[in-house]
Amino acid sequence: MAPYHRSADEVGAGDDLSATIIACSTVMTAVSALAVGLRFYVQRRLFSTYAGEDWCIFAAWVFAAVSKAEAALGRHIEYLSSESIKAYLQASYFMALFYNLSLCFTKISILLLYLRVLRTYDYTRKAIYVTLGIVVVYNTWGLAMYFTMCIPIAKMWDSSITKGYCHPRDVWWALTYIHIITDFVIFVLPIPVILSMTLPALRKLGLLAVFCVGFFVCLVSVLRTIWLKALYDDIDVTWNLTSIANWSVAEINVAVVCACLTTLKPLLKTVFGPLVDWISPPQRSLETIQGSRPLTIGSAPLRAIHVESVGATAVVEENTSSEDRESKSRSSLGKVSSIDASRRAHARE
Repeated sequence: MAPYHRSADEVGAGDDLSATIIACSTVMTAVSALAVGLRFYVQRRLFSTYAGEDWCIFAAWVFAAVSKAEAALGRHIEYLSSESIKAYLQASYFMALFYNLSLCFTKISILLLYLRVLRTYDYTRKAIYVTLGIVVVYNTWGLAMYFTMCIPIAKMWDSSITKGYCHPRDVWWALTYIHIITDFVIFVLPIPVILSMTLPALRKLGLLAVFCVGFFVCLVSVLRTIWLKALYDDIDVTWNLTSIANWSVAEINVAVVCACLTTLKPLLKTVFGPLVDWISPPQRSLETIQGSRPLTIGSAPLRAIHVESVGATAVVEENTSSEDRESKSRSSLGKVSSIDASRRAHARE
């Protein structure tokens, strides 16, 4: 459903939605800050180290925190001074830049985590590498487009500059469509792994339900694009884009929270033990199997590799070496021989 448009008779000089922007930004930034803080606490407490995906999600949170365009947004453009409109256009430029950087680092963080915990699945690992490459390439291209949005860049907010060049809108729609596609790909990537896990049906459903939280981000991306298309040529942009700005802030912060949920199982288990046990079958802890440091990209696994996704742990046993198999075989033969000897002794008696 498209945002509501008011008629000219309903428009008033005193209308102001800036308070909703401040409230939305404050609440969502606080929630995502809590999620990132808890993630770093768990990593520090359990593993005493941070991985690349942790620093990527921190960068994503920083960009999300500064992704605000409060200048003149929430008021009707016909009552704004030329300086206020200029301030709004400048703020919108930086908001769009930080919005995309936040989503970029969030996606990289999630994909790096996938590489660490799903790397024993060959087809999934290859798909993750391809997706990661696409994310890096199209965001690098997008960053170049943002820095050269207009030449000179001031042409975007200074109407007195008549000469110069600005990228056509098709460039931005192309970036938006690629962004939505990668959203859905990242959401779908772990699902085949979950379905292949040897878990009770209810636990599989629980895991899938947790992953569906990430579907909210995909849905908001689609709705945001539909609303932007409907309002692209709207005159009263400072008023009618307020709801889209709020949803954009919610989108990037919820994406950060979703990326952090995958690492908070130990903390969630402490607080919601029975619920987490219902979703995730009890297994030996990652520390017992792998030592104090979690698996990272390229690290050699020990006798068992734990595949963790949103609070679930599946153990993938590696093939033992030929020496181990021979040793076990000799041990088994020895036990059989001992049993046979004991039986013969009893038979003689």
